[in-house]
Amino acid sequence: MKLLKTGILALSLTVTATVGLAADYEIFADIATVETGVNHYAVERLDHKNKKLHYCTAVLDVTKQLTGRCTERPGFPEKPTGEGPNVQGGLSNLFRAMPVFGSWKIDQTTGKTEFCISGTGQCAEVTPQ
Repeated sequence: MKLLKTGILALSLTVTATVGLAADYEIFADIATVETGVNHYAVERLDHKNKKLHYCTAVLDVTKQLTGRCTERPGFPEKPTGEGPNVQGGLSNLFRAMPVFGSWKIDQTTGKTEFCISGTGQCAEVTPQ
C-alpha cells in the first residue's frame, strides 16, 4: 500500500511539473540586418494566452540609440516552427565591420519581451501594450 501511495504521489508531481512547463509566451525566427550603419533586429512573438502573433523589432541607429516596438499580425500558427530556448541572438556589423551582438529575451510567464545589445549594455523593452 505504501508503494502504491508513493507511486501516485510521484505521478502527480510529474504531471504537475509537466503542466508547469507549458509557456504562455515564446519567441522564434530572429533576424538581423544592416542598412548604412543602422542595425535592424526582428523576432516573431507568440502570445498563447490571447492567441496573438506579434512582429517585434529593435533598431540600433547611427547615434547608437536603441529603440523597439511590436506590431500585431493577423493569424496565429497552431504549430510554430520555432524550437529551442526563448533567448535568441543575432550578430550583425556596425561602423567599420565592428561586430555588435544582440539578444532577444522573453519571460515565458509574464510575456515581458526585451532586446539587449551586449557591448553597450543597452536594452529596449518591446512588450506589446
